Amino acid sequence: MGLTEREGKILEIIIETYVDTAQPVGSSVVAKLMNNKLSSATIRHIMYELEEQGYLFKPYAVSGRIPTTKAFRYYVDTFVDLKLPAKKDIRLITHFIKPSYSYVEDAMIDASRALAAISRYAGIVVEPKLNTMVFKGVEFVPLSKVSLLVLFITSSGMVYKRILTLEEKIERSILESMKQYMNEKFEGLTFSELKKRLKEDIEKDREDFKLLISKIRDSLNSLIESGEKREIYIEGTSKIIGIPEFTDILKLREIFKALEQKERLLSILDRCLSEKEVVVIVGEEWEIKELKEMSIIASPFAVDEKSTGVLGVIGPLRMDYSKLIPVVNYTAKMLTNFLTNM
Repeated sequence: MGLTEREGKILEIIIETYVDTAQPVGSSVVAKLMNNKLSSATIRHIMYELEEQGYLFKPYAVSGRIPTTKAFRYYVDTFVDLKLPAKKDIRLITHFIKPSYSYVEDAMIDASRALAAISRYAGIVVEPKLNTMVFKGVEFVPLSKVSLLVLFITSSGMVYKRILTLEEKIERSILESMKQYMNEKFEGLTFSELKKRLKEDIEKDREDFKLLISKIRDSLNSLIESGEKREIYIEGTSKIIGIPEFTDILKLREIFKALEQKERLLSILDRCLSEKEVVVIVGEEWEIKELKEMSIIASPFAVDEKSTGVLGVIGPLRMDYSKLIPVVNYTAKMLTNFLTNM
């Protein structure tokens, strides 16, 4: 059963007031904000009904009430749209993210900084999965007679490194031939496709290539299979310390510990990759119990035509969703535009 227009309006006022003040909201405050169109008694009755339906709760024996996870979910789904951010926020995003990057990593770091600066919470950016990224080339750097640094280069300019240990020395001419062979034959494939093609080539290619190809494929396997170790750029976690809801030291410690467990964050953020727009996980919708009093606003961004990462803001349940959802959406589109044109 949905809310009536009047119930929805009162809930909207309570949520926005609570976001601003971090204090329980009473009927007299709501009445004043509604220009006394309804009496305090009528508003108290509606607030009671909203409490019965699970949208509000009383933290202690006072007249004011606080919105629940259900209330914030209703607010996000009903009242927030993907309008443009405020002009000052666009200027700040533009200040941080500039179209002059040499490395994709720098652009992602700056995006996380922009989100942290605007939200005053934690800004987060997750790089794409390697298996979806597009192979551009490979470089070999001999480290000793029997060790070799392999640099896998993506079409977006990201570089992944692996050290190979060989049974015997491989001549530089073989390495140069292998580099030319791989770069000409496999450029434009995803790393997942590259892995498959290397396996096929082990069976049929030159004898002097077979051992090296096998080693390269093994190193590629280890890169792809360590997908849970993808880089996560988080800026602004210290800003959580000043949030009124988190003055308890033990609670803060649990939150910071949860944010450090990157594989748990990845399992949740990866669900956003299938979405085209912003995803909001509100309060108790988290599967990480230590973060049940927090929310995340996240959006996918593209590095190239096949590779997608995720960026967003992690903050308290009491976030300004109407401001930050457009900011996250705009930042994702801006980062996509820069990265796909690098």
